[in-house]
Amino acid sequence: MKVASGRQMADLDKITIEKYGIPALLLMENAGRSCVERILHLLEDKVGAAEEASVAVVCGRGNNGGDGMVIARHLHNRGVYVEVFLLAEEDDLSKDAKVQSDILRRMDVEVRVIRDTEGVEDLRTYLEEVHLCVDAILGTGLSSPLTGIVREVVEVINLSLAPVYAVDIPSGIDATTGRILGEAIRADYTGSFGLLKLGQVLLPGSIHCGETDIFDIGIPSKAVFDADIKTEALDERVVKSMLSIRPPDFHKGDAGRVFIVGGSPGMTGAPCLAGQAALRMGAGLITVVAPASLRPIVESKLMEVMSMGVADGDTGYFRKESIPELMEKVTRADVIVIGPGLGAYPGVGEFIAELFPRIKVPFIVDADGLNALSGQIQVLRTAVAPCILTPHPGEMSRLTRESIEAIEASRIGSAQHFAEEQNVTVILKGARTIIATPKGDVFINTTGNPYMASGGMGDALTGMVAALASQGLSPTDAACAGVFLHGMSADLLVRKHPMSAVSAIDVIENIREAVQHTMGEPPMGGDTPQRDT
Repeated sequence: MKVASGRQMADLDKITIEKYGIPALLLMENAGRSCVERILHLLEDKVGAAEEASVAVVCGRGNNGGDGMVIARHLHNRGVYVEVFLLAEEDDLSKDAKVQSDILRRMDVEVRVIRDTEGVEDLRTYLEEVHLCVDAILGTGLSSPLTGIVREVVEVINLSLAPVYAVDIPSGIDATTGRILGEAIRADYTGSFGLLKLGQVLLPGSIHCGETDIFDIGIPSKAVFDADIKTEALDERVVKSMLSIRPPDFHKGDAGRVFIVGGSPGMTGAPCLAGQAALRMGAGLITVVAPASLRPIVESKLMEVMSMGVADGDTGYFRKESIPELMEKVTRADVIVIGPGLGAYPGVGEFIAELFPRIKVPFIVDADGLNALSGQIQVLRTAVAPCILTPHPGEMSRLTRESIEAIEASRIGSAQHFAEEQNVTVILKGARTIIATPKGDVFINTTGNPYMASGGMGDALTGMVAALASQGLSPTDAACAGVFLHGMSADLLVRKHPMSAVSAIDVIENIREAVQHTMGEPPMGGDTPQRDT
């Protein structure tokens, strides 16, 4: 699903009003009414009948507040007892919010203006009695930290026991970055209008949104198409469209050949983990290519994954001189992986620099392969085949010479710029992994959890992406599907065993469950697990 920045959403609203002639008041009406049915269901679940429920609607001065007043009006008409708390004087309201306020007063809906601490205390007292609080204080245009009475009100709402329904986006979240601007509403439910916002997908903003619905409020689909929004959130529907069912005459040669170049003293497990992940992800033939002196160790770790050795002069490391032999061994590869357990040693940079221009099939660079590129990023320009890089923020920092803090502050921008500049696909790992393509498209992963924080996870991900690419998926689709399924595998494990750490082996062994869940097939031995909204 497409995901918009705050600016993109504001532009879409403006185009809808000015170019297509759809009045702002109609959009406001549609937005408010969209939320009402969801709110009524929540109230019925909580108290049995909407007529027995009471709701506080807290409104700001702008159009988000106007949306809230539409909600208050329709809830009032449905028999819900509603009180509106207004964080502005009547004369300070936006034009359309003023229209909604006038309607409420004619309908005798209780409207209280919060002017000072006494007004904040009135809200605090009322929230002790209500069944739901609607947050319509601030919308997607917020760019500065909350202060004064507004911040006090947000804090009071967060401290109350009333469930909170946020209108469009919880107040206090930067709609573009997901940053918390001083303080932010912690909503149980959010109704997002038109499209999801980046701030609802990225951390920490996504944590504040609760269960999120997306409502069509009348923005023309052509306007969205013309906006050419390049950011998309990955979900089951998107990933399912990337995967395919195998025909009856399919054989292991059709499933792809993956060659994994890696291993060094003390780090033979990394390429083996990648090989096991590629096997579970469906690659037909997988070979780990290691320094010859380490091949017996590699072979002892593998069963269905094959191994080969390349002359290393008994050093345990790959050398530039071994590249001709290496290229001869990988001639039948559909995809090559470079880096798991490769090691940091004198000569690794030369090995990488000599290797890249010789590879004629899609290849993935991970771990020590990425570190070997540091200081010689121009080597990427010598590649003649599609390339996927899988850095975590530390590796990205070494590649770009930007600080980790700068990269984390602009994960999308950092990955997008690097992918376009270097003509590669980038998987920037972390909480909300970002996939950026050479064409500027960006995908945000929505799976994964903190219990995955353990060694070997990157090797498992690399093997999964390689397997998918070997089966004919484009670099973009392989990266997106691999990242999503990697996180989904861990999510399903955590649902079965809450608060339990997840290892790379656990994720690899659970890949089948993740695929079945994503494709909509019940896992063997149980019902299909339900995905959290």
